[in-house]
Amino acid sequence: MKRAAIRGFTLLELLVAISVLAVVSLIAWRGLDSLVLTRERLEPEAERTRALLTAFGQLDRDVAAVANPLFIGSREPTVRLRQETNGSSTLEILRIAPAQPDGITRVQTVVWRLLDGALVRQAGPALTELGPVAADQWQSAALIGGVRSLRARAWQAGAGWAEPGNLPPAPVGGTPATPPGIEVVLDRADGTRLRRVLVVGG
Repeated sequence: MKRAAIRGFTLLELLVAISVLAVVSLIAWRGLDSLVLTRERLEPEAERTRALLTAFGQLDRDVAAVANPLFIGSREPTVRLRQETNGSSTLEILRIAPAQPDGITRVQTVVWRLLDGALVRQAGPALTELGPVAADQWQSAALIGGVRSLRARAWQAGAGWAEPGNLPPAPVGGTPATPPGIEVVLDRADGTRLRRVLVVGG
């Protein structure tokens, strides 16, 4: 009885197989390299996008929680816009602080400004009555870097957008008016401009 002949691979077949594997490996390596490079390019932009969403989300919450002057018995405006000497705006908000377990309503002063090229949020402590805040009680957080300017305007019914220096004064002996909307514009160092319109107390 004859055994079946066992046939192996020829040298030519092995060379062809190795060549095919080399080509497939090269294609796979180039695809992986391209994927890694794309991720490295997109990662900083993703971080900037997360920072923007965080900052504007917090700003939206601060503006939505603006205190009603009548409710807290204040003769001062609860939204203030100031023009700084460097041309940027400062936004100061007196807001209702987040609820505490004791159920007591507290107010908190929050200031948004530009410091050393960064958008900074400064928050005072939550207080049961209005009063000055000591310098060591402020908490600061730089939320967005690479910012060239911060500009803010307030919406005035029947008059449109008003710059910080053109806001009407509070009536003598009366309650200061709270603007229904605020516009915030950020100019970044890379030339991009970001604009957000916020509803006050909304």
